Amino acid sequence: MIPVKPKKSLGQHFLTNLETAARIACTLDAHSDLPVLEIGPGMGVLTRFLLEKHDNLKVVELDRESVRFLQIHFPAL
Repeated sequence: MIPVKPKKSLGQHFLTNLETAARIACTLDAHSDLPVLEIGPGMGVLTRFLLEKHDNLKVVELDRESVRFLQIHFPAL
């Protein structure tokens, strides 16, 4: 896995802590039947946990390097 370098021009700050990502995803459990939109998934640290719990996940990413990373590591998106 080649990491994506955050781009200052896009104001990117990537979530890297898996425990934090898991806790965030768990807060959405009560509403698991609703669609979930993740804006700026970066390298998909949160995305991985959201996909485990939500069938209706959509992501929006502007950074082309991040998009390529997501296409490789999360082809179901």
